[in-house]
Amino acid sequence: MRQEQIYRIIDVNLNRVSEGLRVIEDGVRFILNDSQLAHRARQMRHSLIKMREKIPELGPEGLLKYRDSRKDVGASFKEEKRKNVRELIRANFKRVEEAERSLEEFSKLLDVPSLEMKFKEIRFQTYTLEKETEMAFGKSIPDLSLYVIADSNLLGKEFEEKIRKVISGGATVIQVREKASSTLSFLNRAIKMRKIIGKRALFIVNDRVDIAVASGADGVHLGQEDLPIAFARKIMGEDKIIGISTHSIEQAQKAEKEGADYVAVGPIFSTQTKPNSGPPKGVGIISEVKRKVNIPVVAIGGINRENVGEVIRAGADGVAVISAVFKEKDVGSATCQLYEKIQEARRKKIEQDAIHSDQEC
Repeated sequence: MRQEQIYRIIDVNLNRVSEGLRVIEDGVRFILNDSQLAHRARQMRHSLIKMREKIPELGPEGLLKYRDSRKDVGASFKEEKRKNVRELIRANFKRVEEAERSLEEFSKLLDVPSLEMKFKEIRFQTYTLEKETEMAFGKSIPDLSLYVIADSNLLGKEFEEKIRKVISGGATVIQVREKASSTLSFLNRAIKMRKIIGKRALFIVNDRVDIAVASGADGVHLGQEDLPIAFARKIMGEDKIIGISTHSIEQAQKAEKEGADYVAVGPIFSTQTKPNSGPPKGVGIISEVKRKVNIPVVAIGGINRENVGEVIRAGADGVAVISAVFKEKDVGSATCQLYEKIQEARRKKIEQDAIHSDQEC
């Protein structure tokens, strides 16, 4: 094999890897809204571009000198159609990995030992990126619009009936919170709630990772003083949801960096349910956090039918409530009214955003 043929193979595969990584980068950036995965794909792509400079004796034209697209018999090959974005990303990962393997093998025929090792290193980085991207696609965050926190102090003996009414009223997430109960009592209640809720809403356990795992909950919600996200993730696995309470932009950014699936921000308004949560932040913090993180933001603290529209218009992906539901005589009707207010505010926000966008154009 002549050296120019090797150069042609390396050129073709460098292009394949670069193009495939660009597709992956765009997918995780614009579909998953994952800045970390997008940044890593971008770094890998740039590293491969720099690899061209390490190939010896190419002259000023570089690998372009050996490119001949017109004679490439593979130019007429037809590719399969992709059914969805996830399938498209998977196909591009396979394309990238196969090309990287070819680069690694054919670089052995060049007298540059560091070249082979670098291609191998990037190939293994791609395997890791593929796994993390697949997990990111696999875990879909359900609708967080109406996040109802079921506190045992407000549920009373009719808690099962109340939970059923809340689900029927439109709650999309139900969190069980037990601050004073024993572990066994907490577990028994969580197991009952898991059966009642089924798949009709997301079921989250407050604070206790062990209870979440034992009851088969969809996830756990942690406070700033609870088990760190990294440890919770090791116990619960990648497919479970982990949310965390935050009270500042910095805490929200830290939570996203550590792997939280959503953040709860508050208290937005003054609240009697959690008197030690600090002074109200106002709806302004919602917009600020939304600009800084790419994961869903749930507003919490003193939210009710009268102010929920303001919260949604500020950009919240959902609202967490306790008193607004469980201090009402008819919890089902209260839930339904809140849900309708949320949807109405969301429609108005979409209309306002569209008008604003037209004016900018």
